[in-house]
Amino acid sequence: MPVTPNTGWNTGSQTCLGNCTYFNNLADANGFAESYTNHLVKGSLGDYIAITSGDGSVSCNSPPGGTCGPFPDTNIADRIENHGLTWKAYMEGYPIALGCANSDNPSTHYSTIHNPFIYYQDISGSARCNNIVNANSVNAPQTNPCWPNPPQNDNLFIGNLSSTATASNYMFLTPSSIDDAHDCNDISLTNLWLNQTIPQILNSFVFRTQRAALFITFDEPDCTSTTTPPHTCPNPPKGYPLLYTVWASNPAIPTTIGGHKSVAVYDHFSLLRTVEDNWNLPTITSNDASAMPMSEFLRP
Repeated sequence: MPVTPNTGWNTGSQTCLGNCTYFNNLADANGFAESYTNHLVKGSLGDYIAITSGDGSVSCNSPPGGTCGPFPDTNIADRIENHGLTWKAYMEGYPIALGCANSDNPSTHYSTIHNPFIYYQDISGSARCNNIVNANSVNAPQTNPCWPNPPQNDNLFIGNLSSTATASNYMFLTPSSIDDAHDCNDISLTNLWLNQTIPQILNSFVFRTQRAALFITFDEPDCTSTTTPPHTCPNPPKGYPLLYTVWASNPAIPTTIGGHKSVAVYDHFSLLRTVEDNWNLPTITSNDASAMPMSEFLRP
């Protein structure tokens, strides 16, 4: 489940600043949620916490400590483990091989606020931190906030998809703050990163042989900056901010419905509810309990 920050969208065939060809092709060929929002949750960290725990109240946006966590929230990792399933979170540019990295690392473009699992009290400081790992063994030099840059090759994440022995039931991938277009409104590099990464995921052993689904979204809408490169942020096309959101699977063993488009309004709590319903997990908060699951994108 790759989650990337700060881009809004409307329909598959969109114009954009930069090259969005793969964005469009991916949306056109797979399940595309045209009215997915972040439920107006505040800040990147708040969005990541909402996706993984159903808590929509977090508004701080700094490394864990003080008033910004760790939080006592029950989270999706708790529910998964209690059900006898496994999880792992992969972070591009992670400064350690595995564990809880509680400080930003500008040289590899790792940002703590895009790693929700280190903000939960029952994970932070425990052996469960070892479920948070580096996505890539080599960090390609990314010296500019925008294109051109080489995308990271998430070989450790992709490698774990080569066997059911190494692939967890729930896998969460966060790209670097360069690959995710966090500081750039030109999405050409993110387009290239998706074009490089998504086919490897969908053609992996796990996706070719198991019931596996891929969910792709952004944490929050709108432009991060109007100066990198200079650009005027457009008004939301439907009157409220939208997030590019796709469900995909290997077409040879499809678990998602290819070419399905929906204007139903979904949000981060809908994603959490969908994960819960898939494994018959109990809901965590009133937010995910009342959310509409995204079951229309999934095959029975």
